[in-house]
Amino acid sequence: MLSFKRLLYIVLVIAVLGGIFLIYNLNESRLENVQIQSRLVLEREFTQTRQIDEGQRPKVWILGDPEDERYGKIYGNIRQFCQDLHLTMAGEGHLDMSGVTERDLVIFCDASLSRYADLAALERFIAQGGRVILAAGLAEGDEDSLLWPAFGIQKKSEGKDYHDLVFKKPLLPVQPKQAYYDGNSGSARIKVSTDASVYIQDKTNDVPILYTYAWQKGRVCLINGTFLTDIHCMGLLTGAISALLPDFVYPVLGVKSVFLDDFPVITSANDELCKQTYGYSTKGFVQDVVWPVFQGACLRTNTPYTASILAAASSDESFKTAGDALFTTIGKSVLQFDGELAYAANCAEDGVVVFNEDFIKQFSKTFTNYTVQGLAMETDNFFPGMLAVPGADIRSIRGTLESSDTRLSWEDGRTVFPAATKGNSMEDGNLFAICSVLGAYGMVSHVFDVSMLIAKDEDPAAWDSAKRQLGLFESKVLARVSWLEGRTLSQTEGDVRSYQDMDYGWTKSGKRMELDCGGIAKGQAFFYHTKSRIAHAEGLTYEDVGNGYYLLRVQENNGIITLEEGK
Repeated sequence: MLSFKRLLYIVLVIAVLGGIFLIYNLNESRLENVQIQSRLVLEREFTQTRQIDEGQRPKVWILGDPEDERYGKIYGNIRQFCQDLHLTMAGEGHLDMSGVTERDLVIFCDASLSRYADLAALERFIAQGGRVILAAGLAEGDEDSLLWPAFGIQKKSEGKDYHDLVFKKPLLPVQPKQAYYDGNSGSARIKVSTDASVYIQDKTNDVPILYTYAWQKGRVCLINGTFLTDIHCMGLLTGAISALLPDFVYPVLGVKSVFLDDFPVITSANDELCKQTYGYSTKGFVQDVVWPVFQGACLRTNTPYTASILAAASSDESFKTAGDALFTTIGKSVLQFDGELAYAANCAEDGVVVFNEDFIKQFSKTFTNYTVQGLAMETDNFFPGMLAVPGADIRSIRGTLESSDTRLSWEDGRTVFPAATKGNSMEDGNLFAICSVLGAYGMVSHVFDVSMLIAKDEDPAAWDSAKRQLGLFESKVLARVSWLEGRTLSQTEGDVRSYQDMDYGWTKSGKRMELDCGGIAKGQAFFYHTKSRIAHAEGLTYEDVGNGYYLLRVQENNGIITLEEGK
């Protein structure tokens, strides 16, 4: 039996905890005058800009036709991405065998190699130590059969789209054992030499999707299909380069951002369905069931949220009435957990913008000391009039990774940071895309549509599935990227500016690797892929993030890494 003192102790503990939760719940339910001010975004400290020797940074030949109907987008994506990584263009158009060196990286963005190079000369280049990436798959028929020995191809037949993919070897910093690809790939059905290193293959037929093959002194990597028509698949390219080079260093953003779009709207239909299905009103369901799941992920993974509600559109018919109490409760909670409140814009017509003035006025009354500084674009359509939201001071814009106009920029004190992936499900291709973007840009930037998490007419039990998907996002992604820094939209300015304006180069001699940078913000992140292990470093910090990748954060213009002996 419990002693009287122990029983009294337990009663006191329960009473104190109950009081804390009661105070918290009362505080959460207050609707007016939320006294939380906008946080100042501290400007990152930048190092001096200086002339940088590229050192062993690879020069690339990008061979393709931007006007080609099937492969032009691959060429455009790869060219854009190589610019993002500040890689030097050695040449394009046609491979000049007198100008290409063994240190150059040759990337074909078209399946028809003969359009850009003499095949016999290309075979000699590979045999003598050249490194080639076939980024657009293989040509139909036997057009490239002369090169099959150099590619390690034993058989080839007509291709198809493969969706269920298995990772056989480490390629990306974070990768699942298998993932679903939701695009059209047109991959050739091939059998390759047993000496080939297969990194990704089809689950059902074991068709290689990405592999490398050593041919005499050189190496080839084949991305089997048109995956790179999608900018979200650029992790396959950085993975391919890392597989071909003994050491590869490239800049990344080094951040994780999660966006919650569209604060839930209460309708009578949803309210009735929630009561029938879950025994809650919609307000109670979101506040007591849905929101705690997001709060838990935020706290466990140190990931702040940027939450937005539609404030600008091309027609006032786009605006719906948000529940004031629910909006205040969730908005206040976002801020209390170091998040940010932003406005959203969905303007389908160029130059036509209508502001949700009723909501904006209500927002100002509720969050009296808070100035909105971020605008989340829900479409690719952008024009300056969208920024003139009454009472806001828009300094940060959320664009999209695939848009050439609103992807990554810093100009006149205004930052554009991209949402890379979007969707409430991880199993429809999002997990593959998120891991690929992470490998390419060193960031997680994902958008959830909160309104879609509420019970809907056609699917009253939508939350049961959504909760599982949110759990997958936390366990498969957020829990595995603790080395990324959590950012809200307005906090990304220094990261974008440094990534855009920097220059860098590196040299490696024996067990010593030296990284030189100019114009970077202190803490600028790099991925370093190596088969060695780092023993210690000066001028930078490092963290082993798995699969042969280190995350470096540079603190000075010059960083020196010493690798372990015998590696």
